Amino acid sequence: MSLSIYGEIGIDILLDNDSSIFYRTGGAGLYAAIAAAKQEMKVNFLTVYGPEIDKYSMRFWETMGVSTQQSLYLENYNVPRYLVTGYKAFENKYSTPMTDVKIGVDYNPSIEKDCEGLLLFPIDHTLPESLCKQALERNIPIFLDPKPNNKSIQQAKTILEYVTVLLVNEEEALLLSESTDIDEAINKLNVMGPKYIILKRGHKGCTLIYDEKRIDFPAFKSNVVCTLGSGDVFGGAFAVTFLRTRDIEYSVQIGNCAAANFIESVSIETVIDKAGVEKDLFLREKLITDEKLLKKIYLAGPFFSKQEINWVKQITDRLESARFRVLSPSRENGIINKDMSLEQRRKVFQSDIDLLNDADVVVALLDHDDPGTCFEIGYAYEKGIPVYGLKTSQNDLNNMVRFGCKELLDNIEDLIGILYG
Repeated sequence: MSLSIYGEIGIDILLDNDSSIFYRTGGAGLYAAIAAAKQEMKVNFLTVYGPEIDKYSMRFWETMGVSTQQSLYLENYNVPRYLVTGYKAFENKYSTPMTDVKIGVDYNPSIEKDCEGLLLFPIDHTLPESLCKQALERNIPIFLDPKPNNKSIQQAKTILEYVTVLLVNEEEALLLSESTDIDEAINKLNVMGPKYIILKRGHKGCTLIYDEKRIDFPAFKSNVVCTLGSGDVFGGAFAVTFLRTRDIEYSVQIGNCAAANFIESVSIETVIDKAGVEKDLFLREKLITDEKLLKKIYLAGPFFSKQEINWVKQITDRLESARFRVLSPSRENGIINKDMSLEQRRKVFQSDIDLLNDADVVVALLDHDDPGTCFEIGYAYEKGIPVYGLKTSQNDLNNMVRFGCKELLDNIEDLIGILYG
């Protein structure tokens, strides 16, 4: 029994907001293939690659259960490269192609005899109708995950009639259905071929639509490091579980849990295995999905030394990866310097007050004795805005500051847990 995955392999260039750069071999097809193989199913990875993909990596993936025997190697082929920013948060993530789109690569693989399922992603924005016809003749389930660009969407439309499970995000659903409303899009897609539609919604989880049912599945909480490829990992883990169990709802939960684990590391080979995800499914907490409950947080703290700036950035990144909106005065309104006029300083002060008034919660960083933070705590206390103090040092705390805070915590994860609660 095996799963055939037709999809891209590429190079992802991850650019952090501190300008650090990290390269990793990725691509939707590869992410899904590794996730599927870790669920203990043989994977036939159907892709096109060139000399940029080293033989050591290919052999390593082979030991994991990812076969590339039917993949096409071309000496003059440059695999796609993507510059990815905002990869720590779903909604801020942008992936920009760095190589020209290659159209018309002559690659026509076939489905192996032991194949029980076909998972399709575009290669160079193209999708293979020939593979779909082979799968249809053998009554093999087809899973389709298109890209949100014109060529991929147009080709996806031509093969929707073959598809068993359509995996799309909201943008792709709107493009496929030529709609401007997501409910209208789902209604249209329901009559275009797929038996099941899975609407992937990032940190909001996903929605399963079938048999006139619409079921929302929340995402799982994660200590987010890199969200890139999470939807593809979902697809790989989901497809294998569905082929094995034919339980669509359980398979969605396994896919969600595998994706939650995957985004906690930047290494793609550390995808959770079958035994691990089955156990973690019952241990990992669900993430709230009601956007109205997600708080705007004013981050009060000093930012006048390199150490202080790094600490503020670290806390901001973690809070934003947990899907809170952080109102950071240093980022939003700038940092006062000695050359500023009195009027400029007054404008910064008023802008900071405006941010405070717009906040649902204040998080105060208390490891440094900062008079500005003390003022902000007092102002928030008077306005009835709850203040949570984050203090990792052992130094004594001023009594007014202590009782100006609703609660004091010594680590960011406990703080996030309380903010969610």
